[in-house]
This record gives sequence, C-alpha cells and structure tokens, in this order.
Amino acid sequence: MYKNRKHKWTGNIVGVDGGTLQQRKDVYEMCFWFIDKYLSRHRTLDIDIWLKRAKDIEDCHGWTERGDEGRQHFEIELNKELKGDDFSTLVFHELVHVQQYAKGWLKDLNKKGSKVWWRGFQYENYDYYKQPWERQAYRKQETVNKAWKKYLKTRKRRILTIDVK
Repeated sequence: MYKNRKHKWTGNIVGVDGGTLQQRKDVYEMCFWFIDKYLSRHRTLDIDIWLKRAKDIEDCHGWTERGDEGRQHFEIELNKELKGDDFSTLVFHELVHVQQYAKGWLKDLNKKGSKVWWRGFQYENYDYYKQPWERQAYRKQETVNKAWKKYLKTRKRRILTIDVK
C-alpha cells in the first residue's frame, strides 16, 4: 500500500488509498511528477488521496481541501471509476488546487467553500463555473495532462515499481 510513503528526493509525502494497485501507482507517480514540475520549491507537502466510487463522493468527480494539520496538509478524494484521460485530467485538476493552496493563492475562510480568499479578493457563494480558482484549474488541467503524456513517452523507467505475485 502507498499510505504515507515519502519521496526519496524531497520531504514531501503522498498517501494514496483505495482503488486498484495500478491506479494507486499511477496517482502516486502523477503526484510526484506534478510536485517536481510545478511545486519544486515545496518540501513539506503532505497529500492524502482517497480513490472512491462515484456514489461515495458528493455531487462531483473529486474535491480538494486543505487539511486541519496545517497549511501544507491536503486531502483529495477522486472518482476511481473514471478511466484514461478523464482520470488523469481529474487528478491534475485537483493537484492544481493543491498548488493554489500551497502557494497561498487560495484560502478557504470557513472550511465550507462558500467564503474564499483568492489572490487578494474575497468571494462568497460564487457560482461554481465562475469561480476564478476553478476556471484556472480547468484551464491548467488540459495543459498539465498534455505535459504528462509527453513525459510518459520520454521517461526511461517508472519512479516506483512493485512486484505483485
């Protein structure tokens, strides 16, 4: 299981739980690739990811929030039933939110998502598709996913390999 495994080159921690072994491997690798590429200065990220069935996630495919354990702890839930590009795009969409929180661009002021600070402005009860942090995540998820696919074609080996018998 991938719970609370450290990346050997940084102090960042990613825990992945649920889903299939291959999904956990893929999410784990996507996370550290994203961190290396887009959050390379951060050394204290602690990201817990749960892969769940669609019916166990509230009205969406996934969500991200800053955890109670401090500014650098994040919790993500993802729909494990998505496949291929839909799944990887969802992972990167949620990791963009981690980037927004980690860099201080996004702050949830009441832990409900209805009162949010975004780059110097406060937003309350804003329509989901007009929220600037969501608009940025939707824009970036596609470019990040393209960069990920390019990386997959050029990489020499997987970051983590596990022999399962």
